[in-house]
Amino acid sequence: MPHAIIRRKNGRRHEVDFGSAAVRVEIYSSEETVEIFIEADFEALPEERRRFALLNIPRHLFSEATAATAQGAAKFRRASSACSESSAFPTEFCSLRPRQGR
Repeated sequence: MPHAIIRRKNGRRHEVDFGSAAVRVEIYSSEETVEIFIEADFEALPEERRRFALLNIPRHLFSEATAATAQGAAKFRRASSACSESSAFPTEFCSLRPRQGR
C-alpha cells in the first residue's frame, strides 16, 4: 500500500496514506537534485484536494543510495545461488533476505 511518513524536527509524525487509490509517480532531476512526486486521486479530485508526497533529494545522495541498493541486491542474488549450490558457503551470507517494504 503506497504511503509516505515524515517526522518533523519537533518529533511529530505526518503520514500520507494513499490507500487503494491509483497513484501517479513522477521523477524529475537536475544536476543538483532529484525530485520524486507521488500523487493519488488525480482522476477524481481537483488539484488542490489531492493527496501527495514530494521529496527533493540532493542528486549525489540519491545516486549513492541507489548504487548501494543495487550492490546489495546483486550480493543477495549471488549468496542465494551459492547457498543452494553448496553447503560450504559462509552461513552469514545464506541468511541474507531482501529488504521488505515498510
